[in-house]
Amino acid sequence: MDSSETPAISAYPAGVPRRLGALLYDALLVIALWMGTLFLWVIASGGESVEGLGVQLVLLAELIVFYLGFWSRQGQTLGMAAWHIKLVDSNGQPPSWRQLCVRLTIAPLSFGTAGLGFFWFYVGTRQQTWHDRISDTFVVHIPKTKK
Repeated sequence: MDSSETPAISAYPAGVPRRLGALLYDALLVIALWMGTLFLWVIASGGESVEGLGVQLVLLAELIVFYLGFWSRQGQTLGMAAWHIKLVDSNGQPPSWRQLCVRLTIAPLSFGTAGLGFFWFYVGTRQQTWHDRISDTFVVHIPKTKK
């Protein structure tokens, strides 16, 4: 094999339980990030509680930067890496910024409808959730490679 060639990676659609495991892992990381932010904000305000639209916008911005940052750099968050899943476009390539933004916008709707958007994975043959379908992305499971 030529050294410039990379071996093909076999991947297949990641199931809902694996995706939810990664989501839970990422949620714990985001909560830790938010706790650090709020801790610093409370210290900066002299020990007074912090609330309001400004605080909510900062926490929302951290959530957006967390997901878009990880997805755009390596196609996976830390939780996704731990669960051996990756986000790709329909050609197996990294998704575009537009696809990432659409996905991040629709994902809360998938979850907020009692998870119906996630369980849409089981409808049809493409094995995609609502946010996968609308953003034309796939979450694939990449099995561990044996060394």
